Amino acid sequence: MNAVVGILGKKALGRLKDKDVQTNSENPYMEKVPVLNQRGEITKYKERERPLPDGLSSNDKKILQTVRRKAYKWDMSFRFCCFSSRFGWSFFIGLVPFFGDFVDLLVALYIVKTCGKIDGGLPKTMYGRMMWNIMMDFGIGLIPIVGDLADALFRANTRNAWLLDAYLTEKATALKTGRVQDPDTGSTVAVTEAIVAAPPPSRRVTDVEMATAQQPLNNGARR
Repeated sequence: MNAVVGILGKKALGRLKDKDVQTNSENPYMEKVPVLNQRGEITKYKERERPLPDGLSSNDKKILQTVRRKAYKWDMSFRFCCFSSRFGWSFFIGLVPFFGDFVDLLVALYIVKTCGKIDGGLPKTMYGRMMWNIMMDFGIGLIPIVGDLADALFRANTRNAWLLDAYLTEKATALKTGRVQDPDTGSTVAVTEAIVAAPPPSRRVTDVEMATAQQPLNNGARR
């Protein structure tokens, strides 16, 4: 399982690099699609929610949709007439010295925690890259005034949403084909849904439940 997850993580990082996605400025939640007239000419563009990769579990789809939406809300949900760049709640909260930066940090950590709830979890390389984005964003935001503007353009949450998107896209492809190739060694590993699915969480039996389970036995002994 760890080997497959690790390979998918490496392919996801390569996917973002090869496709040259602007991970700090491209909207992870919404996309622009052309609207055609009867002659097949583009008349305008409209925004719609980005489709989810086919082949993912309902849990993975839900988490990706949630992370996309939160990253958009926190980084890109506002536009000002005098600026071409978009801003989110992170920018406004970050204007409050120190307190705002720590609130921004906690929200970013919560988003990464949400990412880790996908089936099978995140590979260490992906998790490390997300945490690096957060630490960079936090450090930049501590610089007065200039740091707040740079922080609004760095957009750690948007970067992390694209990382999760790339990983789950590679995962969906691997589940469809039933195999994944290591980009470093060229070796191919078989992939099944069970390999990249999270095992059921272990549950500790409480003392009350143990006593309840033993009660019929004790009653029977008295008889």
